[in-house]
Parts: sequence; C-alpha cells; structure tokens
Amino acid sequence: MSEFCSRYGPWALIAGGAQGIGEAYSRYAAGQGLNVIVLDFDATALARIESELTNEFDVECLPVEIDLGSASMLANVISAVAEREVGLLVYNAGLADVGPFFKTDTGLDFELQRIAVNVTGPLVLTHHFAAPMLARKRGGIILMSSGAGLKGAPYYAHYSATKAYDIALAEALWGEFKPYQVDVLAVAAGMTLSTAAKGYQHLDTSGFQTPQELVKEAMEAIGKQPLLVAGQQHRAGHEKMKKVPDEQLIGYLAKHAIDNFMDGKPPKQAI
Repeated sequence: MSEFCSRYGPWALIAGGAQGIGEAYSRYAAGQGLNVIVLDFDATALARIESELTNEFDVECLPVEIDLGSASMLANVISAVAEREVGLLVYNAGLADVGPFFKTDTGLDFELQRIAVNVTGPLVLTHHFAAPMLARKRGGIILMSSGAGLKGAPYYAHYSATKAYDIALAEALWGEFKPYQVDVLAVAAGMTLSTAAKGYQHLDTSGFQTPQELVKEAMEAIGKQPLLVAGQQHRAGHEKMKKVPDEQLIGYLAKHAIDNFMDGKPPKQAI
C-alpha cells in the first residue's frame, strides 16, 4: 500500500466530483489507488465517471446523485456511504455568479441556497467525517475556495463572503487537527479552465490553470500549509495586492469584474 493510501485511504469522498475541478480530484484520488465516492447533481456525469474510474484505475467508485444544498443532504450522504471509511474529504462544489448584490432575476432565496451549498455543505460534511479521522489519527480535508474569498470583491459580494468562510474554517481546523495527524487545506482557486470556463470565452485564458494542474498543486500542499493560493500567476497577483491599500484594492476588484464580465459598465442595483 502506498504512503498516500495509508494516510488518506481507503475511500475519498469528493463533493461536486463528477465534472471540472472535482473530476480532476476524483481522478487523482483513483490514480493513487483510493476508492472514490463521488457526490454530484448530474446523473449523466456520475455514470460516466463511475465507468471511467473503475475501468481505468481498477478501484471502486460509488456515485451519489445529490443536491448539496438540500436540507436532507447530510442524512442522504451518511446513508449512501454506510460503513465505508472515508480518509480524504474534498468539498469542491460552489454556487457562483457575478453581478450586483440586488439582481433582477434572483433574490434572497437564491442567496440562502448559496449559503446551503457554499457554507453549510462543507461544514456538515467536515463535522461528520472529521471525527473518525481524528479518532484514527490520519486523514485529509480540502475545502475549495476562490481568490474572491481572499478579499471582499464587489459584484461577487455574497459569493466572496461564503468563500471567505471556507478559507477561515480550513485554516482554523488546520491548527486544531494538526495534533491528530489530520491534514486540512484551504485552496483559493484562481482563473481555472473548469466547467465555468464557458463564461471566459472572451478572455485570454493562456494564463489559466487546468483542473489537473490545480489538483496537483493542492495534493502537493496538503499537510504542509493551511492555505494554497493556486496558480503561479494568481499567487504573484495576490502578493502584489497585499501591498495595496484596501480602498484601492476593492476598487481594482470592482473594475476587474466590470471590465471582464459586465461589458465595461457598472450594473445597477435592482431595487
């Protein structure tokens, strides 16, 4: 058995694991010899990844079709996982968009759903699966965040806030769980060629990370640090931004959103 399997096996659970960055995590875990539980809402993507992981890597794959924002999510996951021993938890799912805080087509219910997926989801799965890891004194947890979680970002306001939660939770648990030999890592993703990349077609994506590159960085960082700002270009930009006064930085983040995703015009608040 490899060192990776001994530390993080025998099962990995990847929330949002059938597409994009999540799929890259699922494939990485399977490639290391772990069996994989894949949570996703897309039944077609789940069927595909189950077939690919079992055939390509000769591991077990348990696909679980689920709404990560539902009130019954944790109970349904516990029922599906049953007695399987989860040694690696990756929460990759996130409900994201860009636009004004008050939007014309969504309201408070949508923002509460965002909390359910981006905040409650990682909390309840971490709370459930971390306890046995601590008892065994081995395991790993990765909470996927975003560069938007590193600073309050205009036009990503509530998404930015939820992703800041994921960073703070993972960083704190990195310290709390370290004496139990359980590794925790927050990953602040930059611009990545994931399933969301269809919205980047008007941008120069030459500097974007692939999901595989991001996952490789995360797996090299887990156990070594509490936070990974993923991607060399993203890290360099983050280091520069730390030297900029808050007022100027927030203005820059607003301009970036406006120029790249809102046709260069500040959107009106739908009030």
